[in-house]
Amino acid sequence: MRRWSIARRLAVAQLAGLFVIAVLAIGVSYLQTRQTFYALEREHVVATAQLIADESRVREGFAAADPSAALQPLTLELPGQADVDWVTFFGTDATRVAHRDPALQGTYFPGDLSAVRAGGVSVDTVATGPAGLSLRALAPVMSPEDDGTVIGVVGVGQRVPELDIAVSAQVPRILVVTGVLAALALTGSALLGRYISRTTHGLGPEEMAARFAVLDTALHNVSEGMVLVSPTRHLTLYNDRAAELLDLPPSGEAGVCGDRPPNVADLGLPAPLSALLGSGRQARDELYAVGERILVVNQRPARPGTTPTARPWAPSRRRPSGMPAPGPGTVVTLYDRTEVQEMNRELETTRSLTDALRSQTHEHANRLHTLYSLLELGRPEQARELIEQTLDARGTGAGLATTAEAEPALDALMIAKASQARERGVTMDHRNEVDSPTGVPAQDLVTLMGNLLDNAIDAAADPALDPEDRWVDAEARLEGRWLVLQVADGGPGPSAQDRERIFELGWSTKPAGPAGRGVGLALVRQTARRLGGTVDLAQDSGTVFTVELPLGIPDRGLRAPRDAERQERIDGHA
Repeated sequence: MRRWSIARRLAVAQLAGLFVIAVLAIGVSYLQTRQTFYALEREHVVATAQLIADESRVREGFAAADPSAALQPLTLELPGQADVDWVTFFGTDATRVAHRDPALQGTYFPGDLSAVRAGGVSVDTVATGPAGLSLRALAPVMSPEDDGTVIGVVGVGQRVPELDIAVSAQVPRILVVTGVLAALALTGSALLGRYISRTTHGLGPEEMAARFAVLDTALHNVSEGMVLVSPTRHLTLYNDRAAELLDLPPSGEAGVCGDRPPNVADLGLPAPLSALLGSGRQARDELYAVGERILVVNQRPARPGTTPTARPWAPSRRRPSGMPAPGPGTVVTLYDRTEVQEMNRELETTRSLTDALRSQTHEHANRLHTLYSLLELGRPEQARELIEQTLDARGTGAGLATTAEAEPALDALMIAKASQARERGVTMDHRNEVDSPTGVPAQDLVTLMGNLLDNAIDAAADPALDPEDRWVDAEARLEGRWLVLQVADGGPGPSAQDRERIFELGWSTKPAGPAGRGVGLALVRQTARRLGGTVDLAQDSGTVFTVELPLGIPDRGLRAPRDAERQERIDGHA
């Protein structure tokens, strides 16, 4: 069974409210009018009874020899003149002397006439008589001699119909006004219902509450950052991940920013990202540096292809080129490229190492077959020379004193990159002189050394270089409480103008490949900065990148690295 819509519930609530208001208004008006009506009628019957009791004809009729014959005509004449419903004459013994119905003459009045016989006037409400609900006033008739003797009683009655009271209380008017208001309320509810149904897609409160709970949970638990930017450049909604990536204050319930959402210009974001969020233009997989992170940003309209303010009868207007379409704003999604890049780097290193080991295994098998054949042919000297050449081969890392248990990630990475360099026609020497754990995470070491080696191998593999300049030299060593990673290559290096930009995100002198360009050196600088170190570029007989990182271990009394003051330099320039 489908639950009622919001509009239907609103209409029922309005009708119920109008009904309650109408009942209260009718009740209050009826009670006030009834009270006033009874007060006026009471005064009228009392005054009329007193006037009739003072008439000479009535006095003389009671004093006549036959009071019934004298007063009977007056019971038919006086009600019309006095504007009352009936007039009855009683004797002091409570018998009816004259009555509009002759059959009731001589019958006794059941009420108490003691107060009237004493000269007073009494008024009461009668509901049991043939006339229905009415007011009755009893007044004493004095003797014609004015000696104060009560010789009879005059009874005057006036019916009080409830219908007259209801009409006087404006009950019909109240009902008509209530009906008109109900019709207007239903019409307004119908129009509002169409609008609500269109904006809520026909969902009722329960369905919207259920979806809100699901979407709120999803919004705050997705791994990507999500931001809703209004057309006025205000952040109306963002989730916890977006707050973490953009260094924003925690958002409220459901990520709603409240009555005063922050403006994009007041968030302290880098100028390029702030310009993107404020422009409203569409963006796909664009890279932006925010603090120590490299973010991939996508931006699109909240409701593509719709214009809430558009009207079917309105003439179409061409928007200027580049101007965003009006709408509820834009949805921005962000994810941390740094984390993805680090995982890709680890995966690439593992793949490179696997390929290198496979290649070395194949090469080693070939050499073993060759050695076996030389021995079978009785040429041990040639076999010995082949073994010596293999052990002294450049770029294999053989014969180098390394301590794999200290930083095995560096050894594995250098061996893998040496194999890659050899395949690209580049001679690579590498040395890992780190003989104790550094405390630097392995993935950070892979990021730093891997990106530097990739950059150096790409530069040295340039076909335009002289064969003597196609070399790379990599070294890892400890200097006091510092870890030094140094990579040199025989390439020409960046120009004086480019040296100022090589660490910028997205900038590169080489054409972009499938994985993009301008990310590696930016990651090196951001990773070194996060670890409290520096990146230095020097150009002498080649291009040399040097990364110096402080160690998280006690000082062993060794010398400090050269130019220790470079710890404060984080811009990556010499």
